[in-house]
Amino acid sequence: MKELHSISNVFDAALLRLDIVFSDYEKVCISLSGGKSSTVLLHLAATVAKAHGKKITVLFIDQEAQHTQTISHIQRLKQLYREVIEHFYWIALPLTTENNQPYHSRTWISWEDNVEWWRIPPADTITDQHLFPFYHYAMAESNFTSGFLNWLSSGKTLAFVMGTLSNEDANNDSQPTQKSYGEDSNELLSTSETSGQIHTLYPLFDWQSQDVWLFNSLSKAPYNPLYDLMYRSGAPRSNMKIQEPFEQQTTEIFPRKADHPQQATFSRASPCDNARKPSEETWQNHATFLLNSMPQKMADQFRVNIAQYLSWHRSRGFLTCIPDEEACATEEHDIVSWEKICTMILNNDYRSLALTASSSPSEDATFCCNRKKSRRRRSNNNEAIFL
Repeated sequence: MKELHSISNVFDAALLRLDIVFSDYEKVCISLSGGKSSTVLLHLAATVAKAHGKKITVLFIDQEAQHTQTISHIQRLKQLYREVIEHFYWIALPLTTENNQPYHSRTWISWEDNVEWWRIPPADTITDQHLFPFYHYAMAESNFTSGFLNWLSSGKTLAFVMGTLSNEDANNDSQPTQKSYGEDSNELLSTSETSGQIHTLYPLFDWQSQDVWLFNSLSKAPYNPLYDLMYRSGAPRSNMKIQEPFEQQTTEIFPRKADHPQQATFSRASPCDNARKPSEETWQNHATFLLNSMPQKMADQFRVNIAQYLSWHRSRGFLTCIPDEEACATEEHDIVSWEKICTMILNNDYRSLALTASSSPSEDATFCCNRKKSRRRRSNNNEAIFL
């Protein structure tokens, strides 16, 4: 049994932990999400598996409304490590997870039956709902993972290896706890008990974000290009975390630069196909349709934001008639249009960050909404005649 007390950096320590994992467990399954930490974990695990002459299993749960960069990145990793991957389980089944979009349904069901999907899953993904004996329609993602691990183990010892970092998921109930691993008290591997034969292991538990980016810089190993979009949009490396469109913070990180399927999540929250404007419709009429098709409380917040935006323009004499199509911005001012307002709504830009006179993110949402409603009632202007 190797000792960890002589290891002076997190990279070597992670390699040694993985060496112990491949020595002590009959099966090793890597949890892959396409984020920075799980990608680094796969790079390291593939290297150690090859040195041991063993193969690994990879689990990737495709949540349907995912960034195209993430999907391309996963496909690249699958091809890159095909020689050491025994099974790559690309799951594209209806699964339920939490939806953090405000005032939408509190859950998101990926690959839901009888709805239009945002994209078609790759040909080699698992879409057969009868393949796994433990699966039932729209089961919680966490329950699926638990059932999958028990099914995969088949009575053998299994290590489910995750790439959680020390400075992430601080409020997560599944945050790992350190415990002694092996005979030497210096051999620490962050673990959580799943069952007698299945352990969830966290070999990167003492890594931080800067360690990941240092590894990427020195190794030149591929990582998700979505992080480059975040960086060019001004997000600091230390705060970068990929969150899908049903997770609220995504649009706040890079509101314009990234390719994210907001229209799918918006349509899924409403029975109407509100993502496309009919060719014969005006953008102003389409804005009215969009607001009428969304949850009332969310629509009210959009309405007061739009009313404030239009009032701000008119009070400064920038326009007397709102153009329907997107107009060119000048150096002095960004010209308003109904097309721009529709784009803001379709992007689920709940705080109207794309509009010049939007509410401050630091203000309490309820207080802000009530204050602007009162202001609108007192106004004699007709800026909200469509509301």
